[in-house]
Amino acid sequence: MAEPVLSIVSNAALEYPGAEEYYSPYEKYPEYRHGHLAKKPNQVYAAVRDVFAQADLDGKRFNTPDWNPLGAFIPPRSRVFLLCNFVCHRRPTESRQAFQSKCTHASVLRAVLDYVLIAVGRGVTVRFGNAPLQSCNWEKVIEETGASRVLDFYAHQNVPVEACDLRLFVCQQDMLGAISRVEHRRASEPPPETYFGNESLLAELDAANPRFRVTDYDPKRTEACQAAGQHIYLPSRSILESDVIFSVPKLKTHEKVGLTCGLKGLVGAIALKDCLAHHRFGPPNEGGDEYPQRSTGLRLLSKFEDWVCSQNGRGHGLNVLRMLDRNARRLVVRAGGVIAGAWHGNDTAWRMTLDIARILTYADADGSLKDRPQRRHLLLVDGIVGGEGDGPLAPRPVKSGLLLFSSDLAQGDQACCRLIGFDPEKVPLVREAFRVKTYPIASVKPDSSPVFFNGRVVSLAELRPLPRTFLPPRGWRGHVELRRA
Repeated sequence: MAEPVLSIVSNAALEYPGAEEYYSPYEKYPEYRHGHLAKKPNQVYAAVRDVFAQADLDGKRFNTPDWNPLGAFIPPRSRVFLLCNFVCHRRPTESRQAFQSKCTHASVLRAVLDYVLIAVGRGVTVRFGNAPLQSCNWEKVIEETGASRVLDFYAHQNVPVEACDLRLFVCQQDMLGAISRVEHRRASEPPPETYFGNESLLAELDAANPRFRVTDYDPKRTEACQAAGQHIYLPSRSILESDVIFSVPKLKTHEKVGLTCGLKGLVGAIALKDCLAHHRFGPPNEGGDEYPQRSTGLRLLSKFEDWVCSQNGRGHGLNVLRMLDRNARRLVVRAGGVIAGAWHGNDTAWRMTLDIARILTYADADGSLKDRPQRRHLLLVDGIVGGEGDGPLAPRPVKSGLLLFSSDLAQGDQACCRLIGFDPEKVPLVREAFRVKTYPIASVKPDSSPVFFNGRVVSLAELRPLPRTFLPPRGWRGHVELRRA
């Protein structure tokens, strides 16, 4: 078993290259396996290489044709799935940089793929993708992130790389909320069902008879999956058939769990998202965590959303109600209100996320939980342009110039917290990842491993926000920030 690694490259001058040269490196590195080189410098490819090299991965062979920095984590012939953040396509009013702050950029993906391909060897298919929002246009997001150019490159090189949309439910919906097409996809095999039962972290809430919810999905289906003593998840079979999950998420904030990096990004491995509990109906004094305080108006709005989401069909009248529901919720948010569990008191979403992390570690290809880990996780965070504020769908871009590689998701997220100015002890998702005892997630103790930071060895406690502290989501401000020494 390879030693835990946490490596960070920070360079405020880092910029994403254009897509015209397939994100190839500018320099012919000794280990580079392809003939194509870029005519302009590619800072991102060099930075990905540096984040591996400074940690002395396969150090004895560095700068030789045999250098294989990921070989200690990815054995030859391994089935590897790169789990990206392709949450949604670019909105009409969204700037290019704002879009880059919410979706993994293909220049990072291309460099990581090159080194994964070195590790697995010739002829092995490597896959990347995720399950984005039900309304995401997959073709657009692949084009807009540049991932389509990555696919073109490997096709020209006769290298087997595939993009995978893991969703089994897709809903074409316009900005106002009207639905024009619904697609229930049939997989070659149904998604494996993982039964967590009373070992789910959500089971700690069962005594209060919670009404679990996920926005824009039928509440009856969510409650059926997350019933007392049951707790069922539906991960993608493509993910569970992998030997290694290599997460390549963004460095950005998240309104329900604080931040979305390695751990929260694992939600993209779920094929049918109506099984996911994102919040509980009502305020805390009524057993929920949907919004902070009792409110007749918010309760009526939430009940209306439940009714609309439980209706089938695409008729004009129903679409009018869907548009009314969506735009009423938008008005509440614009007026400063908290809905859908978008605040620091959300005690549901972090539990669901850590359940998924445990499943993706311990479940076999059929979804059955085993006593020992079934696959390895790796993490490389794309923080060249990060996202602050009301992520994950509408973050404000921050030119953060950062790449982080970790062989432990929990420790990687812990470092990300500090790098954006959040206290990891105030983020339940990160804090509790180190405390799970049954099907544990973290392979290291918090703050225990050295950090390679731009070639220096430092401790996690020494990490400071670069280039500055990120603005937390609205419902987290004043509750998550690191105290200044």
